[in-house]
Amino acid sequence: MSDAIKLGLIGCGGQGGYLSEAAAISGRAQLVACADLNAARAEGFAARFGYAEAYGNAAEMLDEAEIEAVIVATTHEHLQPSAMDALRAGKHALVEKPMALNAADGRALVAEARKRDLRLMCGYTLRFLPERLEMRRLLEAGAVGEVTHVTAGQLIGGLSGWLADRHRGGGPLYYVGTHALDFLLWMAGTPVESVFAQINWAEDRSVETDASLAIRFEGGALGQLLTSQRMGGRYGWCDVIGSAGRLRAEWESDEIFVESRALPQYAHPTTIAVPQTAHLPQFSDDTPARLSGFKYVRTWAAEFTEFANAIREGRDPSVSGEDAVRVLEVLGAAFQSDRDKAPVRV
Repeated sequence: MSDAIKLGLIGCGGQGGYLSEAAAISGRAQLVACADLNAARAEGFAARFGYAEAYGNAAEMLDEAEIEAVIVATTHEHLQPSAMDALRAGKHALVEKPMALNAADGRALVAEARKRDLRLMCGYTLRFLPERLEMRRLLEAGAVGEVTHVTAGQLIGGLSGWLADRHRGGGPLYYVGTHALDFLLWMAGTPVESVFAQINWAEDRSVETDASLAIRFEGGALGQLLTSQRMGGRYGWCDVIGSAGRLRAEWESDEIFVESRALPQYAHPTTIAVPQTAHLPQFSDDTPARLSGFKYVRTWAAEFTEFANAIREGRDPSVSGEDAVRVLEVLGAAFQSDRDKAPVRV
């Protein structure tokens, strides 16, 4: 593994485990060190996932361990300060979404990475799902013509623990809505002009229960984002509609829908079954996946592979820090719009 990234991890929780496994199966990582505020948890995590060293303090790991990059997989309120510490220590950073809790803090990370010529990537995994990549390929092939409308949503059941604490970055908008919003912005492909939001709040105002965002893009395209924690299950989707057709993908479905007047093979409504390995780096069929469905491990591995490639090639990753800031700008405008009961320019 001569091109393997000497990797450290900050945050030895569930998502840190998923991403560690993904980095390992990608073949692009040497798992050097992991850190968590709970030193015993870090030691157990290192033994489970194969990190050579464990630390009860991330600052010590950044100072002592021979690493060149980190994955930051903490709770939301610690993502930005942990990533900033890593960048200031000269480490490239793959930061779980939403990367920060506001656009100003996100911009600070981007500026630090630019100043030090480091790669900064945000973990918006939907962009690496095979069916979403196929959707993007069809969009770039002109399947819908000029994009006029993009709608997306992520709905889940009730949140608890830190995910039910607004001050820690809880609530469905930050938790799952950011995934749908990033994908919506990626599909639209043009800057946001304004946002109008309607938000329902829990009785104690701790976090939102539901949010509906109406988004206007420069050039006149319209978007809508819906998220909630009041569904008895979970469901997500994205529809892209344009002058020549339409596309649709749903969360955890391997199928996409296309109808296009621009691409003759899709002149009639067509459902495409997308293989789980399509558009992803090819890993061995017997690669172990202990923690989650094989599809998601492959997807996180593809995400890490892109991060590793960006480091080695000295370029921006496909999901950049600037992309994460754009999501945070829209979220900030949405919360302001809910307070003001009026559209907010971005």
